[in-house]
Amino acid sequence: MAFLTRHEKYIIAFLIIGVICGLSYSYYRRSHPPIDLRFRDPLQEDDIRAKEFDYLLKESKSVNINQASGEELMKLNGIGPVLANHIIEYRLKNGPFKDKDELKKVPGIGPKKFEAIKDFIEIE
Repeated sequence: MAFLTRHEKYIIAFLIIGVICGLSYSYYRRSHPPIDLRFRDPLQEDDIRAKEFDYLLKESKSVNINQASGEELMKLNGIGPVLANHIIEYRLKNGPFKDKDELKKVPGIGPKKFEAIKDFIEIE
């Protein structure tokens, strides 16, 4: 490289460094793809939230359906204000629940809903 001037050597070195930086950046982008939160699947988000809710509910104390208020009953997955009122009305009319299966007698709670909440309720 004795035939190149000093200025030409700097230009070649600069180009080589640029190519190395470009290849490094390209490798980095391929191995670390960007996370685009704008296009997340809403159904997948609902599944994540449901799993988080189940985890938090399992970690917390179960709901005692014989003593729970309407707000406490609504913490159960799938129990809204109407079903919470149905549970309270059934409890007032028929007395405390004797076992978990008796909850199926409450209007609006079918086998699927009962299966979803049975692990999160207790009777004392």
